[in-house]
Amino acid sequence: MNGFIRVLMFIYSVFIAIMSVVLLYGLYDQDIFSDIISPLPSVATGPISKYIYFAVLMLLFVSAIVSISNSVTYGRLSRTRLRKTEIGTVDIGAGAIESIALNAAKSAQVGIKSARCHVAPAKNGAIKVNLSCELYSNVEIPASMAKVQEKVKKDIERYTGVIVESVLVKVAKVEATTARVESR
Repeated sequence: MNGFIRVLMFIYSVFIAIMSVVLLYGLYDQDIFSDIISPLPSVATGPISKYIYFAVLMLLFVSAIVSISNSVTYGRLSRTRLRKTEIGTVDIGAGAIESIALNAAKSAQVGIKSARCHVAPAKNGAIKVNLSCELYSNVEIPASMAKVQEKVKKDIERYTGVIVESVLVKVAKVEATTARVESR
């Protein structure tokens, strides 16, 4: 997040904290609401104060929308700028990096039945890769997943030039083996 958004989030958080303290105090003293609301009619009807009141409310509303959208998208890598030339820039989306990671994991040939991937930003322009895998039952998990980690890191760095800080592999499920009965 850039600095402006952080400052906006801080101000909005402080405002929400103050409002919650006032509302909590309202549980103890109900007269506080009449004291707070009583000047509003004069503020809302004044010629200049009406516009100031409207501007403050719009600022609060916009900051709420910005903070909600940033909290939803925070941690999601939208793009990674690789280089800037005189012609333009080269951007690779998170979806492309996730596809490279999934292809690398499946091509490692270590018994992955299915996998899901999530890419998140890390420090200094690097990324973190999280893989969630479902394996076949006859897989040596530690050795095989170490091979997957190395292959995913190597392939992403080779094909995109983006530094991979870490590759976290989570084995979510191992396919159950079923007994096979053969009839004569």
